[in-house]
Amino acid sequence: MLTLPLARRALARVTSTTFAVITAVALALSTGAFATAPAAASRVAKASSATDDRPNADPPITTFSDRRDHLRRPRDIVAGSDGNLWFTADTDQLGRITPSGAITMFSDPTGRVHAPNGIVAGPDGALWFANLHDVIGRISATGQITNFPVGDGAAVGPLGLAAGPDGNVWFTTANDRVGRITPSGQVTTFDVAVAGISFPNKITTGPDGNLWFTALDSRIGRITPAGEITAFDGAGANIAFPSDIVAGPDGAVWFTSPASNRIGRVTVDGIVTSFDGTAAGVREPSALTVGADAALWFTNSNDRIGRVTVDGLITTRDASHARVRTPFDIAAGSDGNVWFTSLNSDRIGFVRPTDLPIGTPSP
Repeated sequence: MLTLPLARRALARVTSTTFAVITAVALALSTGAFATAPAAASRVAKASSATDDRPNADPPITTFSDRRDHLRRPRDIVAGSDGNLWFTADTDQLGRITPSGAITMFSDPTGRVHAPNGIVAGPDGALWFANLHDVIGRISATGQITNFPVGDGAAVGPLGLAAGPDGNVWFTTANDRVGRITPSGQVTTFDVAVAGISFPNKITTGPDGNLWFTALDSRIGRITPAGEITAFDGAGANIAFPSDIVAGPDGAVWFTSPASNRIGRVTVDGIVTSFDGTAAGVREPSALTVGADAALWFTNSNDRIGRVTVDGLITTRDASHARVRTPFDIAAGSDGNVWFTSLNSDRIGFVRPTDLPIGTPSP
């Protein structure tokens, strides 16, 4: 059985946002009624870019930074319904970047946004994000921020978020629960420990209309919109501390396994397999998304961006030449590019998906 110290060590290595939330939960104070900011304070920045366009550099990588130094330590990123990319930052801010690289930062005038993470495009067209102090936040396309408290003792430390098939936003928590929040802020939670699951992490809507989530006890969980929970053991497929999870282009659910340098796959029937990326330069893969090329793209702790086909062909690309340091999260943009955050170089970048002719097959 996974212990909290072991989970914390794994999180410190590969998913520092989740680790920070779990660590801070013990000290977090429950907030009062939700507050809506009249309008988020914003700053628009002129972005500088860096492109890795060396010969044979395929695919090319471009990154953007804020010349006025307003962009600091961007973390989670997602494509919004407005055609832009939205992201969280360590500066207690939310940000927006256009496909051309124009960056706008938003601050909450009420001061209630703390360590935002896990941002997702909600069914209502707004962006939803997890927040410290047991709060889930919402920011509209115009920058209006609303905060909903979920820390009533049943939901402590919201972590991963996903837009559900039922019009709600679903989330995992640090106290072994999966919850849902309606657009008006009503919260319901389900205890995953009843299915033998500990430390739920990231969550996504699967191709079968259910919610699928990773758990740091090496299990993959499934929960129906009605709250029925099933656990699938990934240990037999060399899965350890699974992290991000997405619905794949092949009708299965895909996820990363940082501690074993693998990309995993689970069918809707619960059959778990994985692909070893070590030979292709995969190291502690974390965030995961589906690109416009019908392949899956992922971040690595060694400054590489990875790609895996549904057949298990894995390719990685060194992004350090484009000033990438610790790529953290990754998302497919409406422009057809794959976007990512660079945590330790204060940059946001993209890679143009192309069919790479060379890949490393995995057993």
